[in-house]
Formats: sequence, C-alpha cells, structure tokens
Amino acid sequence: MQNNKLLTKIEGIKFFLDTLEDSKIISVDIEFMRRNTFFPEPCVIQISDGHNHGCIDLTLEVNYKEIFKSIFDNNKIIVLHSCRQDLEILYMILGYIPEKIFDTQFAASFLGYKYQIGYAEVMKEIFQIEIDKTEKMTNWKKRPLTEEQIKYALNDVIYLNDLHKNLEEKLVKSKKKIYFREEFKNYLNDIEWEPKTNMAWKRIKSINGLEKIAYNVAKTISAWRERKAIDLNLPRNWILSEKEIIEVSKNFSINNKIMLPKNNRILDIEKDSSEILSDIENISTNKENIDEIPRMKIKNNSEYKKVADDLYEYYKMIALKNNISYQIVSPKKMILSYLKNNDKNSRLINGWRKDLIDVNKITEMTKDFFHANH
Repeated sequence: MQNNKLLTKIEGIKFFLDTLEDSKIISVDIEFMRRNTFFPEPCVIQISDGHNHGCIDLTLEVNYKEIFKSIFDNNKIIVLHSCRQDLEILYMILGYIPEKIFDTQFAASFLGYKYQIGYAEVMKEIFQIEIDKTEKMTNWKKRPLTEEQIKYALNDVIYLNDLHKNLEEKLVKSKKKIYFREEFKNYLNDIEWEPKTNMAWKRIKSINGLEKIAYNVAKTISAWRERKAIDLNLPRNWILSEKEIIEVSKNFSINNKIMLPKNNRILDIEKDSSEILSDIENISTNKENIDEIPRMKIKNNSEYKKVADDLYEYYKMIALKNNISYQIVSPKKMILSYLKNNDKNSRLINGWRKDLIDVNKITEMTKDFFHANH
C-alpha cells in the first residue's frame, strides 16, 4: 500500500500504523525545516516496511509520542540513512532514541562505499535506481503538499528496507557486522541529544588562541548565547557569531566592559550586556571556575605532527586493505587525542580496530615520541 496523500487525521494515521504492527523492520525518514530556528521543526515523517508506505503530518497538535508508541517502543529495527538529524527529531518527539537503529550510510562506510555516501548515490550504485531529487528544497511546513512532493518524500523510504537487507548481508558475509555495530554504538553514545550550555564554548574554534581572561569570558558568553538561542528558538549565530564572541571577549580583557555589536536587532544591548557581565562576575568571584587554557604539552610539535601523519597513513592502509572508509578507521581527532594523552584505553588501539592493526607496530611507531613527551 502506497498512500500518496499526507496523513493529517488521527484515524488515518493510526490505521496506517496498524498495518506496520507485525513488521520487524521499518524504514524512516523525516522532513524538517531549520532555516531560522535553534531547534529543527518537524514537518513530515515517512515510514515504510517495504510494502506499506505512508507520510504523516508532524505539524498537528497531537501526542506523537503516544501515536508512535507501537512503532518505536518495541523490538522493531529502525532503518535510516544518515540518521543524525532524524534521530535528533525522534528524540524531541519521543524523549529517547529507539534501541535498534540501522544507518545504511554508516553501514556502507564499512563496505567500501564512499564515506558519507548519499542515499540517491548508493541506490544508483547498488540497484541502478534513480532517485528524483527535484523537490529537495521544498518548504515542508507549507500546506497543502503536492502529490509530487509526497512522492519525493516517500522515495526516501520505499527502497530503504531493500538497502538494509543488501548491506546487512554484505556485513555478515565480510564478517564486519560486529565492527559496524560497535562503532555505530560509540557514534550514538558520543552525541549529546540535549544541548549542554556549559559545553557551548567547544563550538568556538578559535577560542584556544585567546589569553586567559578573554578565554574565560568567551566561554561565559558562549554559554549565555546558547541559553539565549534556546529561549528565543533562534539560530545561535543570529544572537552572536563566533567572530563577535571573540571580539567582545578581547575587548573585555582590555576595557573591562561588554561591548555587544550595536547593529544586532535581536539583542537588547543594555540588558544583555548586563546579563553577560553578571555571569562573568559570578565566575570571577569563584576562582575554581576560572579555567586554564588547555595547551598541548608537546615538547616537539614537528615530531608530534610526523608521528600523527605516520599513524594516519598506517591506519589508512589498514582501511584500504579491509575495504572500510579510512575516515571511519582513523579519525584525525582520535589520533591526535591518543598522542596527546598517551591513552591506553583509546578506541584507536582497542575494540574492533585492534582486530585489524598490528599493536606491536603501533608501539614501535610511538615509543620514542611517548618517551620524549611523557
């Protein structure tokens, strides 16, 4: 059954979901808007079990958590392609992440396909199916949706069950399923599904180049900006850009004043400056809250770079040998963190990667570096 109409009535939605009740595997995709908000705005969810396909309106004033209980609260395998943003929305709707997630893009990375391969590209490569992307820029909040828009949306799920079956079989045949499952579990565990304002400073790429006072002010402003963006449900860069945070922080370290950009139409310059100043004063009165700037304690940065490059090339060779995307096998951040911390528990040398690498070779490559720096 393929319903080319948007399901907007509770009775019709429940009837469709009842047809999926006995299905063990369902495919899901979500269309949303995020052009001028902090949080994504759910618009349409497409669901298929490979035989029955439907689009459900997500803009209704209904209890979706209750409606979707039979779909996401049991032992069904939930198939998605490039799941991060869809799971963020499911978390908003359900309050949790379903247990059995299978990401076809992630799985493809373990099977020699291009890293982060798109859905249309992988469908064409495996099944020679052309996926029409002409409605990609649709305003999914607009009602009514056309039949062409609904067909476009359904195309993102009607083949996903077949893609899941194809990739699952290949993972089993290549004996990589355990690798995929472990890495995907780690990937999901690393994601913070709720915004943590006290960690917002990590988004500021140039923060570590600041002096101590400006560094701590930038951390404070970043947390304030995150709270403000959440409260107003506006993109954080509409509140203050990274460049503006850095400039305001530098100015404060010189003038001891908060000087917000005057051309910003969202901010109440006087009120918001006062709020930020109050946050800074609350931190400065407690010396325990003043952080030292994290500096990499490496005696020889050229040697650090050389060892990091050597490790990256070695892991890249391992990836090519095993037909796995090297971006999965050897993330640069993981290599740099391993060298910086001499971390014996690093995923780089443990878990599924340990099955593929020569640990003695890694020890040999890094022993002089670790001896010199730790």
